[in-house]
Formats: sequence, C-alpha cells, structure tokens
Amino acid sequence: MARSIEKSCRGIPVSPGFAQGAAQVYRQYAPAPEERVLEPAQVADELKRFRQALHAAERELHTLYTQVKRDLGPDFADFIEVQLTLIRDEEVIKNTEAFIREALRNAEFSYAQTVKSMSEPVARSADPLFKERMLDIADVSNRVMRHLLGDDTRSLLEVAPGTVVVAHDLPPSEAALLDPRRIVGLVLEAGGKTSHTAIMAKAKEIPAVAGTGPLCENVADGQKVFVDGYRGLAILNPSANRLRAYDDEIERRRVYRESLSALTTSDPVTADGRTIDLSANIEFIAEARAAKRYGARGVGLFRTEYMYLAKRRPPTEEEQFLVYTEVAKMFKPYPVIIRTFDLGGDKVLAGYTEANPFLGLRAIRLTLGRLDLFGDQLRAILRASAFGNVKVMFPMVSTIEELRRAKLEVERAKGALKARGVEFDPDFEVGLMVETPSAAIMADRLAKECSFLSIGSNDLTQYTLAVDRGNEHVAKLFDHLHPAVLYLIKRTIDAAHQQGIWVGMCGEFASDLLGMLVLLGMGVDEMSVSPGMIPEAKGIIRNIDTGVAAEVVTHALKLGTALEVKNLLRREMDRKFPHLAGFQFEENKGK
Repeated sequence: MARSIEKSCRGIPVSPGFAQGAAQVYRQYAPAPEERVLEPAQVADELKRFRQALHAAERELHTLYTQVKRDLGPDFADFIEVQLTLIRDEEVIKNTEAFIREALRNAEFSYAQTVKSMSEPVARSADPLFKERMLDIADVSNRVMRHLLGDDTRSLLEVAPGTVVVAHDLPPSEAALLDPRRIVGLVLEAGGKTSHTAIMAKAKEIPAVAGTGPLCENVADGQKVFVDGYRGLAILNPSANRLRAYDDEIERRRVYRESLSALTTSDPVTADGRTIDLSANIEFIAEARAAKRYGARGVGLFRTEYMYLAKRRPPTEEEQFLVYTEVAKMFKPYPVIIRTFDLGGDKVLAGYTEANPFLGLRAIRLTLGRLDLFGDQLRAILRASAFGNVKVMFPMVSTIEELRRAKLEVERAKGALKARGVEFDPDFEVGLMVETPSAAIMADRLAKECSFLSIGSNDLTQYTLAVDRGNEHVAKLFDHLHPAVLYLIKRTIDAAHQQGIWVGMCGEFASDLLGMLVLLGMGVDEMSVSPGMIPEAKGIIRNIDTGVAAEVVTHALKLGTALEVKNLLRREMDRKFPHLAGFQFEENKGK
C-alpha cells in the first residue's frame, strides 16, 4: 500500500472522541541482533558495553517509575517496579557475561541468547500468567537491546506526545500504562466494546477503535492516523479534505463538552424529580480523583484485580488497606463499592490453566478456592470501612451457595479483626454482581440474602448471548440491547425492589446513551459509569421523565431483535425527548 494514499479501516467504536497523530505500532519483540565473533582482546570492552547498556536501561526505568508514581499514582508504578526487578536479575547478568567470555560473541547477541534460553520454559508454559511475565521480560530485554544497538524506539510509556498506538491487542498490564498526555488515540485489530483494553481506554478518555482486523502490517511508525471513536473508523494518511470535513463536528462536540462542565456540581435528578445515584467505575487512584473532579456520587465499581496483575503476586492485606482507605476518605460520605478479585478469564492467576477460562475457575469461584487470598482482601476492605462508606460485592455469582459461602468468609474476617482489636463498620453492607443468567433468574431469592444488587451488563450480555466479548470474530453479535438481555435486567431490578433493596448497573450499558434511557425507564436506583462520562450522564438524567421512559421500555420489551429495540428507542426519543434527540445520541447510529 502506498503510504500517501488515504485508507479507511472500519472497526467497533469503543471509546468516543477524535484523535489525530503519528502512528506507533506496538511490537512485543525486537528483531534478532547480528552475531559477531570477538577477538579475546575485545572481551573487556564488550563486557563494559553490556554493563553500560544495563545501567542506562535501569536509569530509564527509575525515571519512569518516579514520573509515573508522581503523575499517575503508586498503583500504576507497580507495573514498572516489576520490570526494575527483572533488569537486576543476577542470573541473566552472570550468564550473559559468561557467554561473552566463553563464546566470544558480541554483547547484544550474547544477551539475546541468554534471555531466550531462560525465557523458553516460561514461553512453553500453558499458564497464562507466564505469558504476562513474558511481556515484562520482552519489554525489559528490548530496552537493554535498544541501548546496545543504538535504537531510539521507545516503549508505550515513552512515546512522543501526539501518538496513536496501533496494535493487534494490548495485555492488561500494557493497557494500564496508556498515558493520555502522550497517547491521543488507540487502534486495535482485535477486541470489542467491552474488552478490558477498551474499558481502560474509555476510562482514560482516549479515543479508540477495536476489531479492525489485520492492519499493523500496513502501518508504518510515524504514519499519520485519524481516529474516529464515535463511528469506529481508523483513517490512515487522512487527506486535507477529510480533515476539513471533520472540523465542524470536532468543534461542535468540543462546545458541547464544555457546556456539560457546569453539571459537575449539579445533582443527578430526573425531570420528574427522582434522584439517581450516579457513581464511577474505577481501577486506579488516578481514576478516583478524576471521578471526584467530574462530580461522581461515589464509586459504584472499584475493580481490584489490577493490584494483583501489577505486582505479579497477591497484594498484602496492608497494601490493599492503604489503597481502599485512600479512596474511601476521598468520597466520604458517598459509598465506595469494592468488587473482590475478578481474576480468571483474561486476568489470570498463577497456576491455573483452562481450555475455556471464561466459563471456568473465575472470580468468586476462584477466590472461594483461595481463602488465603480472599481473607486478606476481605479484612482489608473491612478495615477501610472504618474510614468511609465502604461496601463489598462479589463478582460472577451463579448460585445461592456461592453467596452464602462468601458471606461466611466475611463473618470470619470480622471475627479475625475483632480478635486483633481492629475497627470496622458494624453496618457493613454486602452485595453481589448479577452477571450470569442464573443470577438474574434467581434474583428474587438472591436479593433476600444481601443488601444490594449491581448488574454487570458486560458479562451478563456475554453469557446470555454466548458471545465472547473479546473475540473480534463475533464481537458484532455482542449487543446490550438484545431483548433477552433487557428481560434479565428488568427481572433483576424488579426482584431487588420487591425485596426492598436497591439495585444498580455498573456495566458499559450504563454508559450507553440509549441504555441510560432504558435503565431510567426500568427504575434502576444507581448507575456507575467511566469518570469522563459523568457530566454527560447527568445531562441525560436531568432531561428524562422516568414515567415516559417506562412507557418506551414497555414497548421495547415486546420486540424480538436488538435492531428493532434500537429503532424504537431512537424513534421514541425523537418524539418524546426531542431536546435529547440530536447531538448526544449520534454515536449510537450504526451500532
């Protein structure tokens, strides 16, 4: 493909916004270095060159660690700390130097051979966590290799401001380190709207497109790319005419976003006077700060598994307590709902390998089998409840027995804290996430045994429709507005209210503008969205009469396809909510 010819690649819109910048193709491995035979007299200089490259790479990582810890928080910096440990690995250093001396080969070849031989057992392992470790090893070795080869390529943490990252996909550890001050856009060959990379991009307000199919081979580093995160377009070498065509829309959306800034201090009250608890989905302290700035009424979903992934080990009770307490104090008196580890699936725990991990030992199933891990987390959450309005919820519950066993572990954690003389909230609330069809069907009975329900629409949709939400081949079949999904959501909300408890929605459905109309019509009490979505969500909430929305939902539930539901919602919105039918809902068209 000629580099100067414009080409549009259509994918799935996963994070709204527009971005234009220079491409940086994400590659996991550096090319194999050239092999050179040394004269014995050259060995000392080659050893010195190797040590200098190691020290230079370590200095870079130290600088990055300090910068990330200062700007993004200690939880982000944990990812880099793992790499600092790897770069100091004495066995790698000793074996590389021995290879230089004994094989009389140049430093870069010797280092590459050493890393390869020591990585092979990891690479052969079926354990998915080892694949995450391979990424760390690759990143560290590439950094050292760059200094040996004089290559100025940088990692994602060091790309130039104004970069659009193009990748097949990003593992959770890399997605966590996307810096919106440098990375303005993201284009992924794989994935869909609810992949963890997509959720992370949305949380960081980085315009993103996923599921484009093969693309990386046609993109060169530095090539101009325009990202349309509303329509799901990645445009390579955008023409001047194309960019001019976008100018008006970019300005219009900018003005609209600015007009929403006044809503950060407004209450999320519907047109008919119903207050909705509008909270935020977060994973890191930096996101909590952003949510607070945007006017969130607490945290509806605190994802905690990144604490494990960042450290490549279980976080201690004390490490967790410090993080949970900081967020609890930040939002007091508003609630902070902490989800226990949702490990499994694509967020893996050492020692577990499965043919179908999304249907296997995941989330509550896994933690109930690892009571050491579960107990540390429950005690940390309970301790944090003494400093704010902290609640806990369990992910992927599919049976009443699981809920009862998890509640028993909460009581055991309370007993352990009482024995240590440690305070916690005596009225501590326990809830669960409705993410499986069985939980939605049994919602009336589950609601009798907990304080609240929170619907996780991403997994509920995945399991109801039997669609892997991270599989680009079937991602287009994943649709929150499928009537079967709507039926289960409505059933859950009604069941919670019949038992006198509140019910929320913390999945991406709550960030979908048509989805918000449906949820308000169904009578949901709480919605938790990505931090950047909060002002817009307030604007929608304040302009909807829930009684009118309920009439629309009644009609929608009688339909047979997601397309019919969407058409009805748009038509009724235009008719009954004309003040919302224009700009705000344009990104829903064509989904």
